[in-house]
Amino acid sequence: MSEVNFYLKDPKKEGDTPIYLKYLYNGKILKYYIGQSIDKSKWNFNKQRVKNNKLTTEDGKHYVNDLLDNLAKECKLAYNEALKDGIPAPETLREKLNAFINQNDDTEKDKKISLFSLIERFTNNEIKYNGKDKSPNTIMTYNTTYGHLKEFVKKEKEYSGGLDFEDINLDFYYKYLTFLKGKNLGQNAISKDIQILKVFMSEAVDLGYTENLKFRHKKFAVARVDTDSVFLTESELTALYNYDLSQNKKLEAVRDLFIFGCYVGLRFSDYSTIRPENIVNIDGDYFIKQITQKTGELVIIPCNPVVMEIFNKYKNNPNRLPRTISNQKFNEYIKEAMKAVTFIDKDGKEKPVFTETGRLSTEPTLELWETVSSHTARRSFCTNLYLDGFPTIDIMRVSGHRTEKSFMKYIRVSKLDTALRLGKHIKNNWNNKLLKLTA
Repeated sequence: MSEVNFYLKDPKKEGDTPIYLKYLYNGKILKYYIGQSIDKSKWNFNKQRVKNNKLTTEDGKHYVNDLLDNLAKECKLAYNEALKDGIPAPETLREKLNAFINQNDDTEKDKKISLFSLIERFTNNEIKYNGKDKSPNTIMTYNTTYGHLKEFVKKEKEYSGGLDFEDINLDFYYKYLTFLKGKNLGQNAISKDIQILKVFMSEAVDLGYTENLKFRHKKFAVARVDTDSVFLTESELTALYNYDLSQNKKLEAVRDLFIFGCYVGLRFSDYSTIRPENIVNIDGDYFIKQITQKTGELVIIPCNPVVMEIFNKYKNNPNRLPRTISNQKFNEYIKEAMKAVTFIDKDGKEKPVFTETGRLSTEPTLELWETVSSHTARRSFCTNLYLDGFPTIDIMRVSGHRTEKSFMKYIRVSKLDTALRLGKHIKNNWNNKLLKLTA
């Protein structure tokens, strides 16, 4: 039978460093931090024990060497007991060791908590921010990162026994980054994954589960890149809305819901789930009043004539809007709807409207209809209001953006748009300036 060994996590480090158990068996590896740290000067590397047999654990309840001996015995015992059902997984042995460590401890505070068990408290919405539940989208990102971590430990032999808080360091980061890139994730998706992992670790530090701060190293991060997205101009929205799609009810409904989104500025998760109680009458005018799912912000949005037309068109539906479909299907159908829009040219020929290329700088060969998604609606709302000169701070109150920096990254105004606006401003004000100079 393989032997149970004990090592120091960082034997070159000055000061205390964690002790961990390592058990290699049947091609598997269990790596288990025992919850005790020691200075390398007090460690016998040959015997894999502390030099002083009278040295006690940090709580003073046990001799360290006795704890190590008992853990080694417990590990082998757990292996032999589990063997009758086949070669045990490292996590099975880990659970046995956790139970052994905690058998005389009745307080939740001192229980050995694993990184994965902490993450499950996030995914179960137990851990909150300012007492508020996290949004479904946030929980989804937690689950995505959790899934990646579980895949990683299955693939990487070194971590097959699971991840401890002490494992999260730069060495882990480089290996995990390689794993994520191997899944063909984009840079922003990887950046988000690392960011969420750091959220988990920060909470572990706050809860006192670990003192490991290696995840705060400046190298432990992936920079986001600015993404390129399009918006539709007011004239393009008018062309799309006025086109007769009545022969294809599916595309007509998606088009109408998209146009609705372009004039209320909500995220798809919000504008696709409007309920009757969200439509309120204030002094004879109609408004949409809703708490956004992502940020929990209250937004109040006036309903323009087009929005009211859509409400009237679908007045027999419970929420006075087209039936909600999945975001994936919506993105597929809105492209079809835009592709179907045509006009008659001066020669009497029918031609598609949304075929302009170059609007998406990252993929300049795509035609406009190919670049549109549910999120284009919100970008169109914010960008068109901005181009109309509506105050940024007021757009943010309606859109729910919390900072001007995030808002300015969000809107899609090109350098050409800015130059044209500046030119218009100069023309409008130049005559007044000349009059002042000649007065």
